Amino acid sequence: MIVQEQEDRSLLIKNRSSSTYDILIRKAEKEGRLNGRHRCPICGMRYHGVAEADACCERVRERF
Repeated sequence: MIVQEQEDRSLLIKNRSSSTYDILIRKAEKEGRLNGRHRCPICGMRYHGVAEADACCERVRERF
């Protein structure tokens, strides 16, 4: 990482990407967990489809 001085503050600028982080972010976006239209009513995870959102915390709902 590079530290850059700017207006009496230090900023950390990332000069290379973390491959694991980038892979996980792309996977989450592809699965709709970041920007999906449908949300699980229990945990709030997002999905592209209603069926996936309903099935997300099915075990938790079965207990109650």
